[in-house]
Amino acid sequence: MIDKPRLQLALALLLSIGCCFGVRVATAQDAEAPPAGDSPADEAREAFQGALERLWIPQTRLTDGPQVRAAFRDVVADAGRGVVEVRCKEKIVALGGIVGPDGWVVTKATQLEGPAKVRLKDGREFEAHTVGVDREYDLAMLKIDAKDLPALTLPDSVDLRDGDWVATVGTGRDPIAVGVVSVSPRRIPHLPGFLGVQFEEATKGALVVNVLPDTGASRAGLRINDVIVSVNGDATPSRVEAIAAVRKYSPGDRIELGVQRGAHEITIRALLAGYNVRQSRSDYQNNLGSNLSKRRFSFPSAFQHDTVLSADECGGPVVNLDGQVIGFNLARSGRTESYAAPVAVLRTLMFDLMSGKLAPEEG
Repeated sequence: MIDKPRLQLALALLLSIGCCFGVRVATAQDAEAPPAGDSPADEAREAFQGALERLWIPQTRLTDGPQVRAAFRDVVADAGRGVVEVRCKEKIVALGGIVGPDGWVVTKATQLEGPAKVRLKDGREFEAHTVGVDREYDLAMLKIDAKDLPALTLPDSVDLRDGDWVATVGTGRDPIAVGVVSVSPRRIPHLPGFLGVQFEEATKGALVVNVLPDTGASRAGLRINDVIVSVNGDATPSRVEAIAAVRKYSPGDRIELGVQRGAHEITIRALLAGYNVRQSRSDYQNNLGSNLSKRRFSFPSAFQHDTVLSADECGGPVVNLDGQVIGFNLARSGRTESYAAPVAVLRTLMFDLMSGKLAPEEG
C-alpha cells in the first residue's frame, strides 16, 4: 500500500504545477505501471518521481513557483520552528538552525561580518556570541541568552539518494526552495579560478603576453603588454606571485586587478571562470546573475542539490519529504548548484563547536 500522506503530497504538488504552468500530466493509460518498491516509502517515491517525469516541462522548472513551495508547507512545518535569521550590521547575512534549546544556533561562518544577532521566528532578537568555528565546513556555533527554544531534531542517519526531493527551510510557512539531490555526499575540492592570460616576467609584475578569447580576461579588457601589479590589493611583483594570487580565488569570483598600461596604472575587474578553457563560457553563464557564496568549495563531505538559494539563505537546514533534517546548507556554488553538509557531519562536530575547542581566533 502506498504511504497516504506521501501520495497526498505528490498529488498536491502535481496539481499545483499543472495549475501554475498549464501543463498536461499523463493519465494512467499513457504510462506503464511503475515497478514495485522495496517499501511503501520507495513505492511512493517512485510513483511521485515517475509522474513528475511525464510532465511536459523541463524538470528544472518544476520548483520555481509559489504553488510548488506551498505543496511542501507541511513537510517543513516542524523544522521551520527551529530556523532563525542571522543578522550583522542590521541586515540578514545567513539563516541558522537551533540545535540546542538553551540557545545554541549553527550557521555559515564566512557570512558573519562582525557582531551577530539572531532573530527568532517569534520576532525576538538576541545578541549572539560566536563560540566555535569549523573552518573545513565553514560552520559557526552561536550562543544566545535564551531558553526553551524549539531545537531541530537531528537524526542519527538518513537515507539519501540521488534524485530525492529536498526542501530548504526558511522562517516562513513555505520552504525557500524545493529541488532534488543531484550528487550524493562527496569531497568538494578547491577549484582555482581561471583568468585566461599567459604571463611572462616583468620588471615589477607579470607581463601579459597572450589573452585567450572568451575568458574573464578578454571580457574585462585586458590587453597584451599590460602588466599585472596587484590582485585585490595584494602586490604581485612577479609572474609566479600573480598566478598564485589568482588561483586563490574560485570560479565565479570577481577580482580587482591593478594594471600598469603604458605610463598609466588602471584598475580592471574580471570574473574568473573554470580552469578548463572549454568550460569557461558555461562557467561564465552559470554564474551570471547568481548570488554566490564567498566560500563555496573545499568541503570534506557535502551533497549537491539544485534548490536555488541566495548566499544569505545558506546556513539553515535541508529536509526530505518526511520532514527529516538531512543536512545544512553550506554554499550556493552556481546558478543551480548548492552544497549541504550531511546531518551526520554536524552531529560529529557539535561537541567541539560548543565546547570551545574550535573557538574563533581573536581579532
